[in-house]
Amino acid sequence: MRHLLLTSTLLITVINISLSQQQEHDNLSQDKSVTLSGITLCKTSIADLKNLAGDFAMVSVEEMDLPKNCYGQDSRYTSGEGYASKQFPGMIFQKGNESDYIGKIRLTPEFDGVLPNGKKISVKNLKLADVFIMFPKFKDQWFSRGCSDYWRFSNDTLAFFVKIDKNIQPQFPINESFYLDKPIEGIDVVLSCYRVHSKQQSVSRQQEMEPLIFLDGVRVNKKAVEMVDPMEIAFITVLKDANAINAAGPEGKKGVIYVYTNEYSRNKYWSYFRSTYPAYAKAVPSMKDERDVVYILNGIVLEKNIESKLFELIETDIQLRVIEGKELKKQFNIKNKRVGVVIISEP
Repeated sequence: MRHLLLTSTLLITVINISLSQQQEHDNLSQDKSVTLSGITLCKTSIADLKNLAGDFAMVSVEEMDLPKNCYGQDSRYTSGEGYASKQFPGMIFQKGNESDYIGKIRLTPEFDGVLPNGKKISVKNLKLADVFIMFPKFKDQWFSRGCSDYWRFSNDTLAFFVKIDKNIQPQFPINESFYLDKPIEGIDVVLSCYRVHSKQQSVSRQQEMEPLIFLDGVRVNKKAVEMVDPMEIAFITVLKDANAINAAGPEGKKGVIYVYTNEYSRNKYWSYFRSTYPAYAKAVPSMKDERDVVYILNGIVLEKNIESKLFELIETDIQLRVIEGKELKKQFNIKNKRVGVVIISEP
């Protein structure tokens, strides 16, 4: 097993060397990949989600573009219901139109993360004016169905929704300046899984002989990895020969590449520490609180590659204790963090 900490250039080099040396014949429209917080539309299934977090439960979803009183529905996803987990705050996953694959992700005001195009957002602080800065073409795309209570601003995969103020009469012409400071109530990320999987059926034999690639535990293709900001990669594990076959079965005979992002790694070690060590759960009850934590591993204050080093401690034999305030300052001269987590691990 080999762990690699990557710069931007090294990330692309590792992937290119590990993959078969071939030309890419299909473009984005032929093999479209949309990934959000490590979840790839039409490649991540409901079963995959439940393997990532055990608390997924079905919840209702307000369809902002096609509410129940609208005629017709969007055939790309199952309307009105989805799956949510505390480990994926602000995200609701809805079945697509192909098997149990995820075809739509609803982002609610609790979402704080990165859009598929790499833009970092906090939905609760997002205004329509901010969306127009990120997507200038949306300025001229005011749309709402007569049965909907929302303005929609969208392209083929991404839709932003703003509540319509029914007190403004007449509604037309639209008082656009009035809505610029209004909050984004929700965001939909949607892809037709039927289209994606029908394209995948024509994959060449040469492509089938490539190594398997897993991004945050979900099988993806090379393009999905290339869409991830290299600075967000925690580490890569490369398996070859017998090790690859033992890990992935016969399909792994050309090798297996595991790519882990900082966000995924952080969620995994936080969940493990919280469920295993009561003192940690009390001091760091949410991922938001985790940002105010400093980790001290075997007497060394972690400042670089924190996610990869702590991820490797999951389910290992460690001693963990929590220190705060004066003790944190006294022992390690740390003043800018609320909580210190001191970890002793076996070599």
